[in-house]
Amino acid sequence: MTAHRDLKRIIRERQKKTGESYTAARAHVMRERARRLRLEGEEAADGVAVRAEAVVLKVNRQSARVRILGEEGQVTFRSGDIWDVVPGHLVTLVVERRWTWRGGEYASGKIESPRIDVAKLGIEPLPLEGGEIYDVAVHSEPFRRPDPYAPLWRELTAEPRPWFEFDGIAWGVLSGLDPDENPTCEAAELVEMGDREGARDLLMQALGADLRCLDAHAHLGNLVFDRSPERAILHYEMGVRIGELSLPSGFDGLLVWGRIFNRPFLRCLHGYGLCLWRLGRLAEAEQVFTRILSLNPNDNQGARFCWHDVREGRGWEEMQAEEEAAETRLRRRLGRSHRAGVH
Repeated sequence: MTAHRDLKRIIRERQKKTGESYTAARAHVMRERARRLRLEGEEAADGVAVRAEAVVLKVNRQSARVRILGEEGQVTFRSGDIWDVVPGHLVTLVVERRWTWRGGEYASGKIESPRIDVAKLGIEPLPLEGGEIYDVAVHSEPFRRPDPYAPLWRELTAEPRPWFEFDGIAWGVLSGLDPDENPTCEAAELVEMGDREGARDLLMQALGADLRCLDAHAHLGNLVFDRSPERAILHYEMGVRIGELSLPSGFDGLLVWGRIFNRPFLRCLHGYGLCLWRLGRLAEAEQVFTRILSLNPNDNQGARFCWHDVREGRGWEEMQAEEEAAETRLRRRLGRSHRAGVH
């Protein structure tokens, strides 16, 4: 059904209800459309593009599911600019057509100015549990010299601090799902089986249900990290910024890895830091890795190695080349040992 035919149907339905003339009914319908697109007082004539701000909830192959600010419900927006956005982006829609089909809302046009502005997403911060004081230095094996991380570890663990844990939504415990169901865990299993597209679909569905599923942002970043750090960083940063809604200004508590609902936020931070490093933004990467270590001083992610490398000014390509050379030397040694054993 075209937008024009859909418009005529809506006008004639109003005529039946009100007894108005076609012209009067059309004027009312067009004013309502203008109001819905936040253009009160300006007629949004059929075929004339209008602009509206919207939140991207999920991204499909040829469309995005969005929520237009000031409207109830969701709209499927078709555009050639889909691959410029990720779930959580605030965008400007240039709406060229809008229609309904089988009870669903649809529109098409262009997407402009994708940006991160979590304050406008209209989502509630995830609650934090915990708050009890925890002394990392007493309960953990210390890092000692010559480990370069040892001085920073002592600084970060000098005083006991309160620990906190994110709500299970961050991990993928979503409303309406069975407690044993977790779309992010299922997506990780699909990746292991080679079904990356299936994993992506699951992760997008999770974010369509709740943008606060931080693990979905992290896994989407992981899916594209190797081939496009420029795109991966969008997913990771979105997870970081949405997660930060739950942290008060000047937060100085612990988000330890042992509390599993903290892991999605820490994964987003780690991926964000790696992308900054890979893109040559070493000073920013160092700040991110330092933050990870402050939140989780025992460092279950290996952030301390990244922290040390970027502090030393080592570029991503240099690090990769050294690792590849080390792997080559190891394979050669193993090969010589094998041949020696055979003979």
